[in-house]
Amino acid sequence: MYIQSLQEKLSTDLVGAKATSLSALFGYGFSVPNGYAVSKKVLEYYTKDNKLPFGFKQSLEDCLGTLNSQKIIIRSSAIGEDSESFSFAGQLDSFVVKNNMEDAIEAIQNCWNGLNNDRVIAYEKLSGKKLVEMGVIIQEFVEADYAGVTFTASPYNADQIYTEYVKGAGEKLVSGKVTPKNFSVDFTETPKEKLPFNDVELIRLATTLKEKYGFHIDIEWVSKGQHVFFVQARPITVLQKKKVHWTNTNLNENYPTPMSPLLYSIARDSYYHYFKNLAGLLQIHKKSLRKLEYDFSNTVGIWGNRLYYNMTSIHNILSSSPLKAYFKDAFNKFVGYGEKDVAQKDTSKSTSIFRFGFRLIRLNFSLEKHVKSIESMVDDFAFEANKKDQNLPLPSLFYSFLDLRFNQWYHASLADFFSMIHYKVLGEITKKFYGEESIGIHNTLVQAIPGLMSSEPLNETYDIVQEINNNNKIKSFFQSHSSKEVYQEIQENPSYFQLKKSLDSYLKKWGFRCSGELMFFSTNYIEEPTKFIELLQVFMSQEAQDPREAIAIKDRERKLAMRSFALKIIKKRSIFFPVSIVEVGMLYLSAKLCKQAISSRERVRYKQAEMYYHFKTIIKKIGAQYVAEQKINTTEDLFFMSYKEIGELLSSSAMFSNDLKQVIQQRRLRFNLESKNECPENFTTNFGEKPEKIAEDVSYNGDFTEFNGLAVSGGKIKARIKVLESVLESAKLNKGDILVTKQTDPGWAMVFPLIGGLIVERGGALSHGAIVAREFGIPAVIGITGIAEILKDNDEVILDGDLGKIQVL
Repeated sequence: MYIQSLQEKLSTDLVGAKATSLSALFGYGFSVPNGYAVSKKVLEYYTKDNKLPFGFKQSLEDCLGTLNSQKIIIRSSAIGEDSESFSFAGQLDSFVVKNNMEDAIEAIQNCWNGLNNDRVIAYEKLSGKKLVEMGVIIQEFVEADYAGVTFTASPYNADQIYTEYVKGAGEKLVSGKVTPKNFSVDFTETPKEKLPFNDVELIRLATTLKEKYGFHIDIEWVSKGQHVFFVQARPITVLQKKKVHWTNTNLNENYPTPMSPLLYSIARDSYYHYFKNLAGLLQIHKKSLRKLEYDFSNTVGIWGNRLYYNMTSIHNILSSSPLKAYFKDAFNKFVGYGEKDVAQKDTSKSTSIFRFGFRLIRLNFSLEKHVKSIESMVDDFAFEANKKDQNLPLPSLFYSFLDLRFNQWYHASLADFFSMIHYKVLGEITKKFYGEESIGIHNTLVQAIPGLMSSEPLNETYDIVQEINNNNKIKSFFQSHSSKEVYQEIQENPSYFQLKKSLDSYLKKWGFRCSGELMFFSTNYIEEPTKFIELLQVFMSQEAQDPREAIAIKDRERKLAMRSFALKIIKKRSIFFPVSIVEVGMLYLSAKLCKQAISSRERVRYKQAEMYYHFKTIIKKIGAQYVAEQKINTTEDLFFMSYKEIGELLSSSAMFSNDLKQVIQQRRLRFNLESKNECPENFTTNFGEKPEKIAEDVSYNGDFTEFNGLAVSGGKIKARIKVLESVLESAKLNKGDILVTKQTDPGWAMVFPLIGGLIVERGGALSHGAIVAREFGIPAVIGITGIAEILKDNDEVILDGDLGKIQVL
């Protein structure tokens, strides 16, 4: 049988995936223009004998007689086209002809000839897939009012349906001759604007078909009146890879150097509990919490042995709040992150904003109670860890630390949270009245906070320096001897007793507060007291000012700024004096809450440093025991194990009894190697990928002209451009050039191996250039009017296919 009705069940091996897809659409009950499929056997017979099979013309004539249209469309349906891996979008041909035998046979032969056209050959070289067999489709031609393509998973947001459409036939859409209109909707929504075709029915049908197929598809359709016909459905060959956005602009303050495997294992799980417990405190709906388990588990990652925030996961978590936009902006400002919103999911609808707001107020009132609670728990832990007992319960202390860090630190997280929120609130109040000058004023309002924990070590250091300066003998010895000699003299000379007492008191209370205070490989003043002596010598030589005087000066500036601000509000609202009183009250309340939150945050950070120092000493003591048992070589070897591995070692519950010395030696070598790979502060990766080398995110700095278009294929590239009017000018291209042209029909595919990027004046996300660019990972921006006239050969540009930006350097 050489010709079969599309309403029959067809075989892909005989008639191709396009014809089989139309058959499936009929079977599912969708509206499809009536037609027939010609078997590949006809082409095989024709190639072999140079004539059509006996009886084929009569069968064709009979079929044409059943088609109720004056025109018909003859469409290629190659074996291997429209597959899950390769679409061959637009590379093969279709022909609209009169409904008669002669025109139909000629069009069929022209379809067959398409197997050898230049576009197909170029695509085959790019994809590694060769087409050799072809079926042909014959269908009634619908004189469409509108035509379009619908993605059941948008190239821009996989959680949405994306549609592009044009007036008239679909050829204008896929050829890129015009820039189409488009709209996106969630799966449960309908377009908000009124469209000139039955969009509600289109989305319903597309969603239904996606469920039938069981995977995401792109659907070509035409609309006549209120009726929607599907003319093609195929798997989406390339869904846009989800991007993961990384930054360490804030984390490098706590973790400034490569971190050990032990510290990373603690940090990773700490942030899981930190964000999840905080979300629980804020009473985010449990349904939302369950959906965010992946994001809670991946709020941080490690690159070059340095800790990075996974901003995509963090923004996803913040999107569970009814105040999602506010919180994301506040967090960005809090950590110094430049991007606005990189969330990929939104679960905020499950949480009541009234319940959420009431909970925020209650938690703010209880902030002091929570801070005191964590301070008390850390004090208890430190007291036990400081005992001189040789039979110190090290395993118990080990797990006490983990309980504090994982399960109790939510008390401390509130200080971070309200610092972030109140700092943003105060900033917005300031910006309302000071505009562009607000940043300086904003920072002045929160300077010189009374009793701030971080200023106390400075005060005590200054007092020790004054104690030294008041004794000429001691002062002279400090000035003329090395720090090591000074420290030894303090320890051995009875006349230094009072200074020794002051020094010991300082080191016990503040000695762990040092650069890299959370890092296990870093040392502090307790471990290297001579470094503190050096600090004292520097204070003496520089004749440092009393820090309390400097703070007092800044405090006066702060108070003056507050009074000036209040006066500014009253003057601006002179006619509405009661309003100004309310606004001044809000200013003072906001500033007070902000200072309280920042002060609380400094207190818990101090306790965090203390806790980590004692944990490090506990690990070293455990390590000393294992060194004595010859299980490891040095006390620091345990830093190259995860906390779970150490726990299993303590309880003899490890699944595998590996040679610890060998494992640690391998990890040390790998650690030293990885630590050499320094990554930029901000960068992005594809979801699930960890490239060995990371390129810094391209930043838009300097003198430039910027253009915005439609981002159709992700990636960034900095290169020179070549403007081509025709593919025949491809000799102008050098490898890696960015191609600029007015439109890309399927013939342009042959130059894609030469180019590093694509800029097109007209077209949409589903034009051929966009489809092929996505399939082969070429950054592309489309839909910038006049860009082929504006740009000149060899202009250097940055092309951002993620944001749809072009920057001319």
